[in-house]
Amino acid sequence: MPRRLRRDRVVGRCLVTLTTFSFFSLTFVVQRPVLAAENFGIDPKSSAYGLLYAFFGLGAVIGALSIGTFLAGRSLELIVRLGLGGFAVSLTTFALLQNPAPAYPMAVIVGFCYFATVTSLSTVLQSRLDDRVRGRVMAIWVMAFGGTVPIGALVAGPLIDATSITLVVLIGAAVAAALAWYADLRDPGTAAR
Repeated sequence: MPRRLRRDRVVGRCLVTLTTFSFFSLTFVVQRPVLAAENFGIDPKSSAYGLLYAFFGLGAVIGALSIGTFLAGRSLELIVRLGLGGFAVSLTTFALLQNPAPAYPMAVIVGFCYFATVTSLSTVLQSRLDDRVRGRVMAIWVMAFGGTVPIGALVAGPLIDATSITLVVLIGAAVAAALAWYADLRDPGTAAR
């Protein structure tokens, strides 16, 4: 299995991108109640917080569905890079807001970029795998996606206590911006042309 990851640059980059994105950039998903309370003055037990979460979910659903609907036929490799860049910009804006009103539409944009990116990344990865290794590679994918988010949030907790939630979320946005550069998922043969 590791040989397959080393041999196929695109498969390796997909997994490195997702693992890094999940660990650093998705900390805000777990720490969103802290962000809402400290930056927006929204009680995490209130209906206002539930609405903020719903707006993020709405953006995520639209982002995931967009790949098979109005973005169908577009370059998924480009969508990954644009999605990471859009995520970085929208998450930066979200982290710097101090008023709850603009946080709601910004949550939709963050959710959209997040899930459009992850859905495109998954599709690019699976299109490069043959049936013999797909299950094993996708098991690594699931661990990279779901397994590193809580670990990243656990590491971020003391950092938030020592600094601020805003700084930690901005670090996640900066990592997403760096990944937008790194995530060149074009086939090496076509990328050289």
